[in-house]
Amino acid sequence: MKKPVFIILLSIVCSCKAQNIQLIDVSSNQEMNYIFARVYPESIIRKELFKNGLYVTIFKISDPKVTPENFSEGDEFLQSYIISVTPDGDYYTNSKLYKIEGFCNPKILEIKETTFPKFTIKVEHGVYSDRKIETFTLEGVN
Repeated sequence: MKKPVFIILLSIVCSCKAQNIQLIDVSSNQEMNYIFARVYPESIIRKELFKNGLYVTIFKISDPKVTPENFSEGDEFLQSYIISVTPDGDYYTNSKLYKIEGFCNPKILEIKETTFPKFTIKVEHGVYSDRKIETFTLEGVN
């Protein structure tokens, strides 16, 4: 009895194929390349909302594309937030992706649930002598 079980298990293990690991050059995707090259990795924010019903990930990026030529705040670029909102379970097919752009020295003050699947992000921004606070309403997938 042990011999047939061993043979069956051995044939199952031997018939499994190894993963086909591939290196793919995605350099031609210029927008993806632009974003990844400008992400501030120390500023990534992850937040679970609605009892883990939505997952929010926020990436702050340096954004020269939205920075006017006459911008002179210490020779820096304006910054933007890329916001990924994914539901519990399927993490990419039903996700939403937002970009809020054109901030000078932004700081996220609050991420707050409203009514599912909506939430708000409160951002303080501007030069140090003239800070403003704005609230943005975003919606996840339900």
